Amino acid sequence: MKKKWSHILMAGVMAVAMVATTACSKADKTDAPAADSAAASTAAEGSAVADAGDIGFPKNETITLVVPGKAGGGSDLGIRYYSEGLNRLYGLKTTVTNYDSNTVGHQTVASAKPDGTTLTVATSALNIQYITGNSEANPIKDFTLIACLQDNGFSTLAVPADAPYDDFAGFVEYAKAHPGELNAGMPAAGANTFLFGMLTEKTGIELNSVECASESDRLTNLAGGFIDIGVVNVGNAAEYEKAGKLKVIGTVSSDGVTISEYPEELPDNYKTLQEQGFEDCTLSVYHYLLGPAGMDETMVKNMNEAMKAVVEDQTVNEGIAGIGNIPGWHDLEESKKIRDDEYAQFVEIAKDLDMFVQE
Repeated sequence: MKKKWSHILMAGVMAVAMVATTACSKADKTDAPAADSAAASTAAEGSAVADAGDIGFPKNETITLVVPGKAGGGSDLGIRYYSEGLNRLYGLKTTVTNYDSNTVGHQTVASAKPDGTTLTVATSALNIQYITGNSEANPIKDFTLIACLQDNGFSTLAVPADAPYDDFAGFVEYAKAHPGELNAGMPAAGANTFLFGMLTEKTGIELNSVECASESDRLTNLAGGFIDIGVVNVGNAAEYEKAGKLKVIGTVSSDGVTISEYPEELPDNYKTLQEQGFEDCTLSVYHYLLGPAGMDETMVKNMNEAMKAVVEDQTVNEGIAGIGNIPGWHDLEESKKIRDDEYAQFVEIAKDLDMFVQE
């Protein structure tokens, strides 16, 4: 299929993007305790440690949970909630290690011993980097899938406050009447790039791709009218919309997920594109607990089952929901199907965008 957008270089945006790229290219790592000591003590007093006999996780060794990204992001916060839950429920000892480069973080796990002491929670970045040839870490062959966990939630489509459309149908109609005139802010290669690839393929519209790597860049450029559409998280979208700096025309989520599953009530303009009648405009992005390839099958089965209690724990569940994700746990069979379907979708989008390198 023919790629549905062209690329525009904007000096101001590119300068910011280059700084962001440089900052993220460092392979530095940061180790941090799994949880604040006071919080851990309080949690320990409030709950009995479960029998860790058959949970699969190593009981007498420190488990390193690798975050393929800097501290403070959604993936980092999610892993820390799981870390605290594992410690509190099963009496395990975990440490969280952040890598500024997600490529290095992924490779660190892939090359570790398959003994359960080095794990990560990965998202679509692992798939995208491999498929586009930016990483040699094969998501299928170089890792052991332990569990599919939370759904990444909702990606909000935001446009300038004075845009001549108020919903996604209006945006599509305008884009078709003005092919190649609308600028979409996105990273050079990332989940948002693939999201726009899905949208252009499903709707037949043509957009100009403007490199706008970080969410703060996109918010600034939307507010200033320098880009015509961008993806931001729900919280930032609501804040900027309330201030009159942008407006929301919809959200993108996994197939069948509705905006009612967001922990706070939102107005109708936040409904998913699927809810707005664009049945095929969905994108699945899940979080996966992974270890190195070659892990013992019984160990993996027990680890998968042990994670169910962690995900269902009230503190963990509310924490995951609080960062905008949809808490979830899936058994090994379900996890594999979800992983394979998501991977196949990204392969097809990469081919449509002429970004496909390897499968």
